[in-house]
Amino acid sequence: MNVKIGTKIKALRKRDDITQEYLAEILGVTGQAVSKWESGNSYPDIEYIAPLANFFNVTTDFLFDHDTSEKRRKIDEYCEKYDAIGREWGKAQEQIDLMRTALAEFPAEEKLLIRLAKAIDSKWGVTYGYTMTTRQYTDGWDFPVWDYKRHRSYENWEEAVKIMEELLANSTDDKIRSDCRRMLVYIYARSGEKERAMEIANQCDEIYVSKESLLAEAFDGKDAVLYKQKLLITLLNKIRELMWFLANSYIKDKDVIDESVDILVKLNKHIYKSCDYGFYHHDMKELYINYSWTLFRQNRIDEMFEALENAYEHAKGYDAYQDERRTSKELKYTSPYLDMITETKERGASARMLPYLLKILENKDYYKKLQDDPRYIELVSRIKADIAEA
Repeated sequence: MNVKIGTKIKALRKRDDITQEYLAEILGVTGQAVSKWESGNSYPDIEYIAPLANFFNVTTDFLFDHDTSEKRRKIDEYCEKYDAIGREWGKAQEQIDLMRTALAEFPAEEKLLIRLAKAIDSKWGVTYGYTMTTRQYTDGWDFPVWDYKRHRSYENWEEAVKIMEELLANSTDDKIRSDCRRMLVYIYARSGEKERAMEIANQCDEIYVSKESLLAEAFDGKDAVLYKQKLLITLLNKIRELMWFLANSYIKDKDVIDESVDILVKLNKHIYKSCDYGFYHHDMKELYINYSWTLFRQNRIDEMFEALENAYEHAKGYDAYQDERRTSKELKYTSPYLDMITETKERGASARMLPYLLKILENKDYYKKLQDDPRYIELVSRIKADIAEA
């Protein structure tokens, strides 16, 4: 029993101008018992703790002098350190180690558990890579499919699944549950557990009743403009992903692929007004990287290097945006399509993109075949110089 509980009872009693005898009568004990509690010579039996807390309108943690604010501060400190590590590419193991340390101090803390699961999943992808193979269907088409066997062999992926399944079943935090559903669908799908992936996905709302769609349709005035702009950004990103997949994995006509990329680039430049990409430098970087792979396969090397130069510029722009966001209270877009949207420092931490681009250039088989090309050597040198200066 905490020795300060008697001091707390005495302070509360005097605050409410209550005598020891009156408190004793309310609790059904003697005045002498209350006196002993307050002097520290004895402690209330456990059966009196809840009635004491209810009577004085305080929590039992308050009576026991549990410093919940200090606990929250320490947990937030762990989370901030986790986010800071995440800004450097390939540091998932450091995040895992940090969260294991934090959970040893604060077992079952949900904010720590979800971060541990995310770090394990991140290590899974960054260290080993999400790999695909090809499956030929009866209609003669070859489609890329996840390498299920390899993904199931990855270290600790089952631990991440167990953590997220338990959070999904027990957490009352909607954000944590949403994160768990999103990651579990991806993990199960990559591992060949399609029925479980579908089961979890079916728990989610359709796009027409998503948060973005509902707010865009329901609100009025400036709020309507803001949420319509946010929905536009969400849809733009999804259109890019879907068009690119279809153009690169299903459509075989080179001219259609080129036209798809041209449309996507022009649409994004129109929405962002060519330069004010902010966070969405990330999406443009991905678009150009993907396009470079297509160009390589078509042996269009000059155009491939042009695509890589564009990817480089957007990776550099993204890192500059992240640096500015971490030092500025808020950042606003200037495009008339986006000028209601404000980015704040609270947005989730992301790894820098130049180290990611360098990793791709130095490890992807496509680019390894070009490592003697002066254009490749010069681009890699520029990226390394930029990283060193950061």
